[in-house]
Amino acid sequence: DFEHSLNQLERKEIEHFEMEHNVMFPVDYKNFLLSNNGGKPKKRRFTTVDGTITSSIMLFFPISENTDLNIKTFYNKYNQNNIVPPTFLPIGIDPVENLICLQLDENDYVYFCDLDYYEEDNELKPENIKLISKSFKGFIQKLSEF
Repeated sequence: DFEHSLNQLERKEIEHFEMEHNVMFPVDYKNFLLSNNGGKPKKRRFTTVDGTITSSIMLFFPISENTDLNIKTFYNKYNQNNIVPPTFLPIGIDPVENLICLQLDENDYVYFCDLDYYEEDNELKPENIKLISKSFKGFIQKLSEF
């Protein structure tokens, strides 16, 4: 359930992003984008697996470039500048603009990237990257209301 989402996507828009950036989205994430194309979920609260961080995903980034808050903008900023690991795809932000990232390799783990410390250290250290879920689908299922 979403408070709002963006315009419906066509599969070719996802495929174009994947080809342009040489990435492959997990099936569950593609289906999510086709259904919602990002947006603000009603259930958005999550806790990292280690229990040290509780936050909320305030916005899932859309593929659409109708807004500055889209996957391409964040991918270009954080991946091309080597701020997040190269297999990470920024898929959303929390209330203070920390990133929620989807790992794009043999796993589709979802991570919380604490950018508060990035500002201080000018690098995102491993201890500031916390596992939220071992799958995108699991991440969606564990989101809760406040």
